[in-house]
Amino acid sequence: MNTTQLSSNIDDLAATAIRLGREVAEQARVLHLGRTARDVAFVARCLASLRDREPFCASVEGGLDAVRDILERDIEAEKTGTDHRFVETRFDEAGQHGEVREVPVYTRRGAELLDLQNLFDRFVETRRSVLDHIAAHKVLMRNMTG
Repeated sequence: MNTTQLSSNIDDLAATAIRLGREVAEQARVLHLGRTARDVAFVARCLASLRDREPFCASVEGGLDAVRDILERDIEAEKTGTDHRFVETRFDEAGQHGEVREVPVYTRRGAELLDLQNLFDRFVETRRSVLDHIAAHKVLMRNMTG
């Protein structure tokens, strides 16, 4: 793989992380993530660097863990009960196979928070991938320079 192609891949990955981070910050703001005004303000502070397109600074890491905890608590609070649903476990020439499972039921806000959680997880994974690429690049450069 040539350097230009590698650089382009990292650039694309970083741009995706920046976009996802900005979307996470915006959705958290729209949904007033946090059960109290204090939590909402705390989340806004933790995600401010994402909104400002700075998702790779070291100070972001602890804030992301705190936001994840708040998000999980908010989702749990939006659970209204459970329902029994058929869940496909495999599909073959005989057709669909599955089982009935008890699954949680959420309010509309709970469903929106689940969407935010999925977006958040995609952001965190993409961010980690960019940071891994940067670390690999540093190691390679250090080894090449002796």
